[in-house]
Amino acid sequence: MATFQFDHETMPTPEEFAQLLRVSDEQYDPVEELLSLERELADFEQKHNLSSPEFYRQYQDGQIGDAVEFVSWAGRYKLYLSLKQAISDSLKLVLTERNLASM
Repeated sequence: MATFQFDHETMPTPEEFAQLLRVSDEQYDPVEELLSLERELADFEQKHNLSSPEFYRQYQDGQIGDAVEFVSWAGRYKLYLSLKQAISDSLKLVLTERNLASM
């Protein structure tokens, strides 16, 4: 997912900003985003010697603190699960449409 950073001197006009958003939207690749999230999760897992599902269970149960790193890990894991589900749902829809078209 694209990120933009502006300061007082580099602030785009509304039209320039809208164009940046359009280009970003056109270039967005959900599979690449999923892979990027997987790499980030793997880094957390290696650092803490804990799988993301197990971390998240403990986090939800209040067994792990709310340090910024843990909040970030939990947020990325939730985003990962959501994106993975969205991709899966899209693939199922495509396959269903193909099956219906071949009948």
